[in-house]
Amino acid sequence: MKKFLIVTFLMAQISHAFVSGPGQVGPNENFVSIENQSERGKVEPNENRASFQDAKIDLQKLRYSRGFDQILSISGAQLYAEYGQFKSAKEEVGSTVFYEADQGSFVTLGLSGDIARTTEKQFGFYLQFSPIRNYNENKFSNPRVDQFAAGLTSSIGITDNLFQKQLIHFGSGDGQKQNSYIAFDTGFGYKLNSLFDRQFTLGGSLFLEADTSQRFDSSYDAAFSPSGTQDRIRAFKYGTVYSADVALAQSLNLRVNYLQKLGGYDARSTEILSLNLGYKF
Repeated sequence: MKKFLIVTFLMAQISHAFVSGPGQVGPNENFVSIENQSERGKVEPNENRASFQDAKIDLQKLRYSRGFDQILSISGAQLYAEYGQFKSAKEEVGSTVFYEADQGSFVTLGLSGDIARTTEKQFGFYLQFSPIRNYNENKFSNPRVDQFAAGLTSSIGITDNLFQKQLIHFGSGDGQKQNSYIAFDTGFGYKLNSLFDRQFTLGGSLFLEADTSQRFDSSYDAAFSPSGTQDRIRAFKYGTVYSADVALAQSLNLRVNYLQKLGGYDARSTEILSLNLGYKF
């Protein structure tokens, strides 16, 4: 039963703070998913609150994953490829336009596997990179797209229904204007299968995301920073993530995630809602 909880967590791997880890696919299994992600709330590009504006980023992703028993001595290995496309709204305050509306796309390739696994505990990792990226990298309001990213995941069964989960993620940024960063997530999941007569898991966690590099934006500085100064863009934010994962059929799964920023600064959006539909075969 606890082994099933671990798999449930990995299938419901969070997509928060503009990052996501891979879902779990068994040996010789395939998994295809489509995801729609809406980023809303506020864009906060400068410490001057007059710079805050409505956020609107709409992102769609298509992912294919293939599971293997072992790759290069990595047990529980998985290879995955993802195509994403998005639209980001115009960045403007009053009559001043800082960046026009944009459309973009990217391709991400990745490998994940187990570091250790028992019936009650799982520790894993993933490595991924995005060799193809096409969008206006100067905009502040873009989704997280990393040239390279790596993460560690864990899940520990506490009871037959309750488990604790963690994620540590590092992203390099896009190699141009977007900063590198590190993100942490820690929380719990609870399985309600007996109430709904199907796989149904609810999750809740706290996240923290902090940039590890910085950049500047001369257009926002000219409008909102004191004369002759530059406002450093180096995000630090924290908040909550809520998730629901439900089996619609034996091989069909729906995942819903909602992120709400509670504090911090330099956010490219303060609310994220994602819907993910996956099929295993």
